[in-house]
This record gives sequence, C-alpha cells and structure tokens, in this order.
Amino acid sequence: MNRLHSSLAVLALGLAGCIASSVLEEDRRSVAEGSADDRATVEWRRAEAWDLQGLYESTSIEGERAQFLWKLYYHFESAGTYSGAALLLGEDGPTFETLSGTWKLEGPDLDLGDGAPAAACAATDRLRLVTADCTVHLRRVPLQ
Repeated sequence: MNRLHSSLAVLALGLAGCIASSVLEEDRRSVAEGSADDRATVEWRRAEAWDLQGLYESTSIEGERAQFLWKLYYHFESAGTYSGAALLLGEDGPTFETLSGTWKLEGPDLDLGDGAPAAACAATDRLRLVTADCTVHLRRVPLQ
C-alpha cells in the first residue's frame, strides 16, 4: 500500500487497531529486499491496467505500517478482480490476513474497493503503491 490505498488499506488499517501501540525510529520503519539503490534506478511510470495483471509479492514496505506489515501478496485478474494476503505482526505473533474484491485504475490511482486509492506506478514486472503513510514496492512472480 498509507493504507496502501485500497485493499492494503482494508487489510492493514482495519487490523491496526488490534496491534499494541509502539513507535519505531524512522530508520527501522521499513521491510526491504534489495538495496535502495536498486530501487532508485528503476524507471517508474504511471501504471496501466495491463501492468497489474498477475501475481505480485512485496519487496519493500516503507513507512509507519512497516512495523506490523511484513509481506504482501496480490493477484490481479484482467476482469477487475483481485485476491490478496498480508503477513502481519500482532501481539500474538505473525498471522496472515486475506481479502479479495474488485479493482479499478483511474488515472494514477488504484482503488481496491475501499474508496482510498493508492498512487500506482509501474516498471518492468514491478509495481509501486503509495499512500500518505506507506510505500510498497512489489515484483511480479511466476505462477507455479
């Protein structure tokens, strides 16, 4: 997803109330694979509907939500439906939460049906979803 706008928002924000309050230093508020330099060299552009089709997994989650949102998976269908899962850290340890619904892309905004769109950018086999308090980088993964 910064309610990771849409679905992620539904997942992450809806569950935020179940997690004890704590504050992490800013430099500890991210979960990332690969270096920031690798991500900086990507040439991002506004996402188009065809960019979304397929299975994506998060490679980086930055911002306040990273303290409890460890991993995200989304599968987007061309017909405008999606399914997602988030690995969340709660008081009782990590748990997966799932959701599904419909998506639509209007200009730069991806709406997963919750009325809180995320700015969606794309690059070859990558997506970036940005909200006010969270940035999520995702990569396309092959279905096996």
